[in-house]
Amino acid sequence: MIEMPYVRIGDVDIYYEDHGSGEPVVLLNGIFMNTKSWYLQLKSLVSGGYRVILHDMRGQWNSGKPDCAECYSLEIHADDLKHLLDELNVRKAHVIGTSYGGEVGMCFAIKYPEYVNDLTLITSVSEVHEELKITALRWLEGALSNDPRKFVLSWINDVYSDSFIERSGPQLFERLVSIYSSGFDFKSAAYLLKSFLKMAEEPLTPRLRNISQPTLIIAAEKDRVKPPKYSEIIAKNITNSTYIIINDAGHAVVIEKPTITNYLLIGFVHSHPLSTT
Repeated sequence: MIEMPYVRIGDVDIYYEDHGSGEPVVLLNGIFMNTKSWYLQLKSLVSGGYRVILHDMRGQWNSGKPDCAECYSLEIHADDLKHLLDELNVRKAHVIGTSYGGEVGMCFAIKYPEYVNDLTLITSVSEVHEELKITALRWLEGALSNDPRKFVLSWINDVYSDSFIERSGPQLFERLVSIYSSGFDFKSAAYLLKSFLKMAEEPLTPRLRNISQPTLIIAAEKDRVKPPKYSEIIAKNITNSTYIIINDAGHAVVIEKPTITNYLLIGFVHSHPLSTT
């Protein structure tokens, strides 16, 4: 039996993976993702000469799942990441996050700027408008159903573009139902969604001016959850930023368009070698 690597943070076990060697790159999961969701990026980054660190955040898949709403917030996720990097003796890294992971990445860069060499935000937001709140509440209802089929139905058409769903066929839905039928904790997913929804009242936008690191902001043209307008807000508030839209892609752009996504990620990281200052 293979022993899974964990770091104990307070009373929560955080599962992590550490691949390759070279300058460290941290990949931060989307809200329902796990470390395996990055498989299309992991191979490219490791073969490109980077050390890649991934983890399931508290409440996700292989990590601990404290049963209290106040145990989850972007700030707490940022604290967990800081402790994980300390445990791995990483003092500075390239930080990449998609969706919820990007929101954690922004919070981390604001709270622990000395750890962040550069930041990449993929289909993320710094504030929650009414239509996004309605979408997240529908996902929350799906999570509270404790039913994998109802859960996947609550978000599949938001997360993937029509063209990707058509190309994938009906097996996409069945494959997702199978994935979320084993090892997924619906109660913890609900806590994570409530953590995200706090941004409706406490947006990150006013704090973005504190991010001075080079930042790549990637939006997806056909993102129905977090459309490009949200990435534009982030780009306008982070001075040292580059903003790119990937055409014909839905919210799950790291899965729908891995070739162009990987090209952008590796190019940006490569152009910002690790600074020791």
